[in-house]
Amino acid sequence: MVKQERARRTYEVILDAAAREFVSLGYARTTLGGVIAHTELSKGALYGHFSSKEDLARTLVRHGATIWGAALADIESARLAPLNALRVLTVSLAGRLWADVRVRAAFRLAAELPGEALDGGPLLTDVWDFLVDSTRRAQAAGEIRTHCSPESVAQLLLSLVVGVQHLPDPQRDAPVKDRIEELWIIIAAALRSPGPAPAPVCDA
Repeated sequence: MVKQERARRTYEVILDAAAREFVSLGYARTTLGGVIAHTELSKGALYGHFSSKEDLARTLVRHGATIWGAALADIESARLAPLNALRVLTVSLAGRLWADVRVRAAFRLAAELPGEALDGGPLLTDVWDFLVDSTRRAQAAGEIRTHCSPESVAQLLLSLVVGVQHLPDPQRDAPVKDRIEELWIIIAAALRSPGPAPAPVCDA
């Protein structure tokens, strides 16, 4: 049991170190040597759990896909109205990226590597499709205006989800959920606003 617990801790340490390296450097510039340097472990300890950099990347993307699947299942089981589903997803996913370096790594890796290289599947594509589909349904329900394309709204919301992790240090002390909820109020008000939006915003 002691040996199993030590192996589990080693696995977690390596995965967290790899996630930080991928977030900081991206897939191409991350090396196994760089990961090991942040763990105080031997190269043999790493290879005892992961066979390659690609193996590490796939494990992290699978983690991100699991988190995404759980968030989606929660929303679907709650049977939320489309606009509320967009809000809950945006706040939940942004909070996950903020709190979990492995999720941040999964999203960066999903953006950098082709879907066929990742066991977790097309993570960003799945998130994108949900945002676009929910926006279309919200427009059909009259919850938000139809002047902007669903793709433009999805781009805005995905940028919010991914961008929250890059807040400057003075703003990082505020609870991320509160900050995202505040930003969502601004976005929702704009989406509900009557009248046409400026063409450059919708056509970007």
